[in-house]
Amino acid sequence: MGHILLMRYFAIIASILLALNGCQVNAIGLDVASGWSYHSLGAWRQLTPTQADLGADGRWLYFGSELSEFSSVASVAALNVKNGHTHVLVEGLRNVHAVRFAPDGSLWVAEGGEQGEIWRMAEPGHFPDNQKVDAVARESTHPGFAPFRFAGVFDHRAMAFSIDHRFAYLADAAADGGLYRLNMRSRQLAVLHSEKGWLSVDPEGAVQLARKMGAARFAAISDIEPLPDGSLLLAESASGRILRLDDRGAKPHINTWLQQSELHHPGDMAWDEERQWLWIADASTPSTLWAWDGHNLHRIVRHERARISAVLAVAGKIYVSVHRGRNNPAMTFILRESSSE
Repeated sequence: MGHILLMRYFAIIASILLALNGCQVNAIGLDVASGWSYHSLGAWRQLTPTQADLGADGRWLYFGSELSEFSSVASVAALNVKNGHTHVLVEGLRNVHAVRFAPDGSLWVAEGGEQGEIWRMAEPGHFPDNQKVDAVARESTHPGFAPFRFAGVFDHRAMAFSIDHRFAYLADAAADGGLYRLNMRSRQLAVLHSEKGWLSVDPEGAVQLARKMGAARFAAISDIEPLPDGSLLLAESASGRILRLDDRGAKPHINTWLQQSELHHPGDMAWDEERQWLWIADASTPSTLWAWDGHNLHRIVRHERARISAVLAVAGKIYVSVHRGRNNPAMTFILRESSSE
């Protein structure tokens, strides 16, 4: 009886501490804020998920898998959000840092590395499994997947499309990389200059030309997120800042949109239209998923060792990935407010 009472005592103390801390730490090390819950969609030993995008029908979540100590092959995969089935579509790229749906319905894949390119998957919904790529030869076993050479050769990661679909914005993820804009109609690539605006560059020699022109350099832009007003947010991971690009006038303008002492290495971002929040995955260690409500940062998810990434906000649901902690597989999950379930 004494042992049972002692156990109940410790259980009560634990529940009090949990309430005071406002979080819930589960078996895989996710520290989830009170009022939120998560539901796992898939877990993998051989994949390391990066930025993701949801298909138009809401059925398939497409994501890249980057090279890591757990994954020796860079790939593109599709996850069925209803049953968790995962299909590896393409393997063999130099690295895969992001995927994004273009306005025409094609899937753009950001290939990392100095010789990285944007690869374009023409019809993702009908693309067969287990295709291979020779990135050096720029060849693919399927004709519907090929390099989109107009987008430039550099360390691709961050990419986004303007709300009016006129431009694609692409960033060189190098520590001093530039910011590029592709005209979707003319296929003309340009780099941002702080004083002269957008200057045309050749896609194959984009980096060399950008430096020769004295183009603006950024501290490792890791994500670009459009806002409803047409401006774009740039996560400058190495500086800890989130910048805002206003490209709607005659001359582009950039300023600091968010800089907080708690935010160390902003990575993947997602604009939550329903809540009017910006979700930010901080790639530091411990890694944190923040929600910025316009006034304050709220810590929603935290992990002491694994890296939180690939955040995506769609219709109130928040899709998030975790790059495994010790002894845990990589995982993608849906985060929800508990009261909304």
